[in-house]
Amino acid sequence: MKLRYLNIGFAGIVIGSTLLFSCVKNKNDDYFPPGDIPKTAGGYSASSEIAPTNLIAYWNFNADSMLDSVSKTTGINAGMTFTAGIKGKALTGNPDATKKAYATAVASAAVKAMTQYTVSFWVNTPQNTGATGIFGLGDTQGFWGNINVFFENGGTTTLARFKTIYSDNGVTRDNNIQDVQNGFNNWVQYVITYDGAGNFKSYVNGSLARATTVADMGPIRFTNVGPIVFGTLHFMTVPSSTTGSPGEGWAGYLPGKMDEVRIYNKALTAIEVSALSTLERQGR
Repeated sequence: MKLRYLNIGFAGIVIGSTLLFSCVKNKNDDYFPPGDIPKTAGGYSASSEIAPTNLIAYWNFNADSMLDSVSKTTGINAGMTFTAGIKGKALTGNPDATKKAYATAVASAAVKAMTQYTVSFWVNTPQNTGATGIFGLGDTQGFWGNINVFFENGGTTTLARFKTIYSDNGVTRDNNIQDVQNGFNNWVQYVITYDGAGNFKSYVNGSLARATTVADMGPIRFTNVGPIVFGTLHFMTVPSSTTGSPGEGWAGYLPGKMDEVRIYNKALTAIEVSALSTLERQGR
């Protein structure tokens, strides 16, 4: 009888220890045991849960192609490659700017029809040389495109100068420069939003970096919509995507990586932007 009680006690210790071990998480914040995935603020468990009906274009580059998984169309890769990204593969430029590596995609009807928007993407790049386009929505007749997101000149090895210039009905507006500490050589998420009521915002790694209000602006109005451009400004494609400029000597090409490019036809809320940043960084 004593031996029987001893066996039961030992089994209980083993079971209890197993249960205790199963409840202890790895210290890495992107590791979660099955059935124990924490939700972000807003109740999201995956990036795909954020405004799914408003997502109108999405490039994850995982198939080594310029496939937009929403419109099911494939863009044109002009010299970029596909390497390890923040999540799967990333679209990757050439450190040699003379190679003029970039990519383009045709703007879908849904993109052209946007009256408000969010553009989100991740970048991991060395310091830029020249004003270096990251993402743009072209204007076939304007010097600047309808949306121009780029690294401005004047940064340092530890500070990136992130800038957005956008157009409404042909009128160019500037959201100025956001200085981003440690903006080079690590993954940084950038998000820009316009809410259709004069309010333009920029976010870095899920946090608001700048907000601008234009009193006389309403729903955005794109003009002469050209291609979506990745890795340079729209006048630096070959040939130029606009009659507004044949190319500029002060502009350059992205030498590093970009990943998880999303376009929504609404302005994501601060909670949605924060959740998207957290979830994509965790590979969710």
